[in-house]
Amino acid sequence: MFCSAIVLLIVSSVLGFMQMPAEMGLAILSGALGMAFSNIDKISEFKGAGFEAKMKDQIQAVIDKETEPEPIYTKSDKLELVASIPIGAKKIINALQHPQYTWRSIHGLIKDTGLQRSELSNEMAWLVENEYAKHSLGKPGSIWTLTKKGRQLSALIDFSEIK
Repeated sequence: MFCSAIVLLIVSSVLGFMQMPAEMGLAILSGALGMAFSNIDKISEFKGAGFEAKMKDQIQAVIDKETEPEPIYTKSDKLELVASIPIGAKKIINALQHPQYTWRSIHGLIKDTGLQRSELSNEMAWLVENEYAKHSLGKPGSIWTLTKKGRQLSALIDFSEIK
């Protein structure tokens, strides 16, 4: 991190005084990248000099998905909770739990659930509001994944009943 700070502040300043703008720009970019990657565990979003990093949330979702959840519900809670979940939300939870994907786009969810876009949007809003799913932005636009709470709920739902 110290070297990145030196490159960012001192080297770029020297190159500026030497009237070398292209080299100065590269020094600033390399110093900024070095600073960003030295603090990679703290990054949520970083933009600058044509570089963009938004990692923490999306990588954390992959880690959470691959980690076995701890059960938090009793048997009586399970029956009551599962009965209160709308059928459309259960279909979305099933699609979000797909083993091939951690993050799902709107098109993938429509395809897997058979829901109309408006119904899917309403159910997704309900899932996010109740902290069963979370939303982010990716290459295809809006993307969603299950939260830890959502994966725990998924383990309780009998998906054979919602087809």
